[in-house]
Amino acid sequence: MKVTLCAPTGRAAKRMSESTGNEAKTIHRLLDIGKIEDNKLENIDTQFAPIDADVIVIDEMSMVDAFLMNYITQAIYMGTKLVLVGDSNQLPSVGPGSILKDLIESEKIPTTNLDKIFRQAAKSRIILNAHQVNKGEGFINKEKDENIEDDFFYINEVSQEKMITDTISLTTGRLQKYGNYDFFENMQVLTPTKKGSLGTKELNKTLQKSINPESELKKEKKFGETTFREGDRVMQIKNNYDIFWDREINGIYENSTGVFNGEIGRIEKIDLSERQIKVLFDDGKNVWYQFSELDQLELAYAITIHKSQGSEFDVVIIAIPQAAPMLLTRNLLYTAITRAKKLLVILGNKKTVEFMIQNIDSKKRNTGLKYKIKYLFDGNNENE
Repeated sequence: MKVTLCAPTGRAAKRMSESTGNEAKTIHRLLDIGKIEDNKLENIDTQFAPIDADVIVIDEMSMVDAFLMNYITQAIYMGTKLVLVGDSNQLPSVGPGSILKDLIESEKIPTTNLDKIFRQAAKSRIILNAHQVNKGEGFINKEKDENIEDDFFYINEVSQEKMITDTISLTTGRLQKYGNYDFFENMQVLTPTKKGSLGTKELNKTLQKSINPESELKKEKKFGETTFREGDRVMQIKNNYDIFWDREINGIYENSTGVFNGEIGRIEKIDLSERQIKVLFDDGKNVWYQFSELDQLELAYAITIHKSQGSEFDVVIIAIPQAAPMLLTRNLLYTAITRAKKLLVILGNKKTVEFMIQNIDSKKRNTGLKYKIKYLFDGNNENE
């Protein structure tokens, strides 16, 4: 069978490729939806060329909204099998709808629920605690069991100043006894919010000073409130289908266009005379940005948990400040925990963390898909 793999984001597609050894594309690329702002996707009035595949597998399905799912189904031949892979307990899509959850709850779509913790996974306190949070229970943190790995640490801290100090020390050498961890190679700081001293805006400035400090040897460019410096970790924050990139992997040179929201890289060079910045992305793409295009980039020493969805990192440090209740939800904490592969450190007030574990009142979404599918399958669709 001809199998096509895809995912909502570039990083999720990259991870899919790494895991399977086969090419995976973003859904936008697969459907050839180009040069359209994300918030105008619902206004597309076009016919999609059918996808040439016997089986289409979509990963990170919880991130797919109603508009994108509509276009996917329009582009499928009758008889093609569609396999949706995702976790409905993670954050819902940014756009409208609750597609994965509604499909599962309709009980009309064949569904396999992976709830068994296998022997290897059962050794990881990260995985055990992800399941604990999902069930609304507290962390398993201090058990002295030789069979369980020391890969999960929770630091109960009330003071935000102390949390900032801890975050700096954790990203600058404190974790070396647990592995050969280098921030730029395999670490990421996550936070629920953009605002405040533990939000991404301030944390990025703080971490930039300690991880990539100002130096005569490094050029920098100030853009708005952000100072971009050679060596900085940055993230693309909007889809750009037109920007040119090239890369060389194993002696094979390729070039194309397109860098997508959520892709992470490092600033390799700032050319002040040519007024442009070169970014090397994690997948090897080299991209030159004009200074006028820097609104597409932001520092990424710390990113929001929402932005991390679809990505994985060896080491994750989660800083949880007191914030609006709508930000402190169980599915947000669960999503953050499941980003870590080898080591996880959570910093936060015990009361705030306990509130998150119990707070399942995420914003209610009023959707009709579940009911329409039930009517359709039951033959009771006179109201359609």
